[in-house]
Amino acid sequence: MRTGRLVAAAALATATLAAACSPSPVASPSPSASTTASSTPQTTAPGIPSPTPTGGPNSPEPTASGTCEAFGTTTATTSSSEWAAHLSSDLWGADMRVGRHDCYDRWVFEFAGDGGEPGWSVTPHDASAFVVDPSGEMLAPVLFGTASLEVSFGAWYDGTPLGEDPYLGVSGTGLLGGGITEARILSGFEGITQVGIGLDEVRPYRVFWLDDPGRLVIDVFTG
Repeated sequence: MRTGRLVAAAALATATLAAACSPSPVASPSPSASTTASSTPQTTAPGIPSPTPTGGPNSPEPTASGTCEAFGTTTATTSSSEWAAHLSSDLWGADMRVGRHDCYDRWVFEFAGDGGEPGWSVTPHDASAFVVDPSGEMLAPVLFGTASLEVSFGAWYDGTPLGEDPYLGVSGTGLLGGGITEARILSGFEGITQVGIGLDEVRPYRVFWLDDPGRLVIDVFTG
C-alpha cells in the first residue's frame, strides 16, 4: 500500500468542475489492442474532452421507435463480496471523463499499468452528499445534483510507483444538465480510491470493466 504518497484528500474534495480544463499529460502504456467502438452519437459539454469510445457489452441505443431500452439497477453493487481485499498494486489513474450518449451518460476511469480489474463497489444515494473516507465526515461541498453514486475501487488514482511521476490529471469533470452532473475524486485510503458521481436524480446504472487500456465504466440510464 502507498498511503505515504497519497494526494491530500482535502484538496481534492474541494475541487470544482474542470469543465474548462484539460487533464495534464501522463505517461501511459500504449494499448496492445483497440476496443470495439460504440456507434452511438455522443456530445460533451464545452471544454470537456470527447471521451474515447469505449464500447462495452450491449451498449444501449434507441430502438426503431426512437425509445431507449431500460437497463441497470438502483441498488448497491460490488465486483464481489470481498471486493475491498482485491487491491491492484500495478494500476494507477490516467484519466477520468464523462460523455453523453442518446440513451445514457457514461463515466470512465482509465488506468495505466499492467494490473487486472481491481475490486469495486458502487452505492447509490438519494442525496448529493455521503460519508467520505478517511475523514468519516459528510462530503463538503456537496456534489452537483440531487442524487449521487459513491464509487470505490482498489487502486490508486495518483501515479505512485517508484520512479514514476505522480498522477496530475483532473480531479473533477462534469456535464451540467445531463444525467451525470459531476464526477469528483474524493479520497484515497489504504489502497482504495473513492469517487463521487453527481446525478440530476436517482437513475438506474450498470458497471463493467474494459481492457487495453484498463477502464472502469459506469453507464447511467437517461432514456
